[in-house]
Amino acid sequence: MSQSQTALDAGTVYQRVTQLLNEFFAHLDRAEPVGHLLTEEAEFRGVTGRDAVVELLLSLSRKRDETGRTSRHFSSNISIDELGEGRYRVRSLVVVLSRNTQPVEAGELLAGDHDDVVEFDDEGTVRFVSRAMTPAFKLDLATA
Repeated sequence: MSQSQTALDAGTVYQRVTQLLNEFFAHLDRAEPVGHLLTEEAEFRGVTGRDAVVELLLSLSRKRDETGRTSRHFSSNISIDELGEGRYRVRSLVVVLSRNTQPVEAGELLAGDHDDVVEFDDEGTVRFVSRAMTPAFKLDLATA
């Protein structure tokens, strides 16, 4: 483990991980690439490798555009456990509010439990190594 990784205190780790989560969802909601937030070997939804994960997320974004879907993600209840070697397990509740305009107008509230692994590099930058989500519930919302 590098000197900079051992120098990170719990408050700094929490702040940087929270910033990573917020930035990831902001880019996702704006259909922007997130490659700079992933390690080279990143894993998500059965896809491995930064470029493959970025392409998967962009393809999901294109699908949302085709169906007129707008969504906003946010995370809460963040807990972080040190794994060693600059890696941390990050568990959080993710809530998604969405609105579809095609084929009929409809809204959804989704919640899921994220179980992620992040890694700090020698400069203190944190990136996702893996992301996994377990759905908790989905509610249909009336739109007006």
